[in-house]
Amino acid sequence: MDYFYDGQIRRYLAQFINIMSNFAYKDGKGNIIQVPVRYGDMTRQVAQIMKKNSENAIPSVPLIACYIKDLQFDRPRMQDPTFISKINIRERDVDPDTNTYLHNQGSNYTVERIMPSPYLITLNADIWTTSMDQKLQIWEQIVVFFNPSFEIQTTDNYIDWTSLSVLHLESQTWSSRSIPQGINEDIDILTMTFTAPVWITPPAKVRKLGVITKIISNIFANSAQGTILNVYGKEGAVDVFGDISPDEDVIVTPGNYDLLVINGTARLIPYSVAQNADLLDPGNSVSWHRILDQYPGKFRAGLSQLRFSTEAGSEIISYISLNPLDDYSMVLNIDPDTIPTNTLISGRGTVDAIVNPETYNPTTLSAGTRYLILEDLNSSPDFGNGTYSGPIAWKNADNSDHQAFANDIIEWTGTAWSTIFNSSTATSVVYITNAYTGTQYQWTGTSWQKSYEGYYTNKLWRLIL
Repeated sequence: MDYFYDGQIRRYLAQFINIMSNFAYKDGKGNIIQVPVRYGDMTRQVAQIMKKNSENAIPSVPLIACYIKDLQFDRPRMQDPTFISKINIRERDVDPDTNTYLHNQGSNYTVERIMPSPYLITLNADIWTTSMDQKLQIWEQIVVFFNPSFEIQTTDNYIDWTSLSVLHLESQTWSSRSIPQGINEDIDILTMTFTAPVWITPPAKVRKLGVITKIISNIFANSAQGTILNVYGKEGAVDVFGDISPDEDVIVTPGNYDLLVINGTARLIPYSVAQNADLLDPGNSVSWHRILDQYPGKFRAGLSQLRFSTEAGSEIISYISLNPLDDYSMVLNIDPDTIPTNTLISGRGTVDAIVNPETYNPTTLSAGTRYLILEDLNSSPDFGNGTYSGPIAWKNADNSDHQAFANDIIEWTGTAWSTIFNSSTATSVVYITNAYTGTQYQWTGTSWQKSYEGYYTNKLWRLIL
């Protein structure tokens, strides 16, 4: 084994000295004076300095001296020396710039703790006093804490299973003087003896947590379908796609489950059902517990993530929580920073509202006001023949009419309406945001829908617990 030293006995001694600190006594004038505490078994060099390099100097009193009297292996407390405790630690990610916690998961570790060795340590506290009154004052303040023991903690690391111990008051020698005293004027010393069961532990083994990070096809399917795995933390691990960080604990649905994202929720759709059924029918989805219960990772509402890839190749991140009234429905809290960038249409990527021109009356207009319309505007066959007159609310300033169709985007120039997005000719993906609601929409080539809503096959989404 390589050299290591963790100062474990030193920490127990430091705790013992801290316990004996901060006691005081009252002198004849009524002044409250704190009693100093020192480590009793000091080196010769330190002792010589404190004696001022003279045999005539005597220690100042009152004084409490703490030191180790004995240290023995505690065989009755010995347990299986070959036992190794393994625990998995999942850290919360930290922003290095602001030093604040983020919502996503950080590094993961496996800690292997080796069985420690039990010892029984005996500690002495020598109380030096000049009078019986001093001795009684200091002694009384100490003994009330030991009835008959006092718990101690050497570290605040919650995975350190040796940090807790207990200090027992075993015996006391009231005085170091002989009775009757005679002419001897030695300083009177009260010795209090304590014992504590302690553990001396070897270093723990800390490893990166090895988990399956991405499953591309059903691992339960027949061999003809094939399986591709992306695994980190295991010998011979490979990154097939190169898009996952080793620090992530990522799980993509096993089995043939697709995803339906609609109205801010996500539902699991079995692949066999999705091919021949109504996706909006709640009876065609399955419970999320069917997936969540398969993994040792803990689902944490508001922190666990569901990610799905868009047609443009970007990935949308949502923080998820299970609907308490419907375990078939996962509620999505979309991270706005991951939503695709708006497509600029005549310099802007937003519309002021989405309206039905048959029922909406644009009473207040300013140059640049634009609407996404849900129904045709002035689509009559008589439009343009000189006899047709459309709705007054949608007329141009010169009382002429403008023709547009459902899913078009029209803009008021200040004097007339103009079609700036023609849905009949647009074939590429377009993203715009409704400035009134803040919701982003995507043009699919045939209709508008929320940019992150839709149907995702099992290769396009994943869970991060």
